[in-house]
Amino acid sequence: MYIPKRYGQSRIDNCPFCGKIGVTKNSQGVSTCKDHKDKLVENLKCVCGEYLDLGVGKWGPYFRCINCGNINFRKAMEMNPNVKQQTPVQERKEIVVRSDELDFMY
Repeated sequence: MYIPKRYGQSRIDNCPFCGKIGVTKNSQGVSTCKDHKDKLVENLKCVCGEYLDLGVGKWGPYFRCINCGNINFRKAMEMNPNVKQQTPVQERKEIVVRSDELDFMY
C-alpha cells in the first residue's frame, strides 16, 4: 500500500541538548527547543582528536574536521555524548490518604 509523504513529516530536527523537537534556531543556526535557544554547541572533538567547526549549509548544520573533512551533524553528536545534558529524574512520592485525614492537600 502506497502512503504519500505529507508536508513537514519528511524531516524533523531535534534539539541536540535534550532531544525534544527543535522549533527555533540559536545564533549558530542549529535547531533547538525553546529552553535551549541561548545555548551554543561548543568544544566537540572528532575521532581523530581535532576540534570540529560548525557550519550551516543547504541541508542543515554539519561539522568540519581539518583531517577528516565534512562530518554529518548526527554522527558528530554521537561521537560526543557529553553534549546532551543529563536531566535529573524527579522521584515520585507516594501519599497514602485515609478517610480520617481531611487536610492531605494542605
